[in-house]
Amino acid sequence: MNQRNETNIAGIFAAGDVTNVPEKQIIIAAGEGAKAVLSAFRYLSTRK
Repeated sequence: MNQRNETNIAGIFAAGDVTNVPEKQIIIAAGEGAKAVLSAFRYLSTRK
């Protein structure tokens, strides 16, 4: 997973407990989820 929550599979994004983020707190997971959603939105917006 990179800084944009992209996995090594194109179009697949990760957040929460399946990531390598060491802090396993709800607020951290929520923030990571927001990053993943924004990255997925950008990814899908560039594909037509």
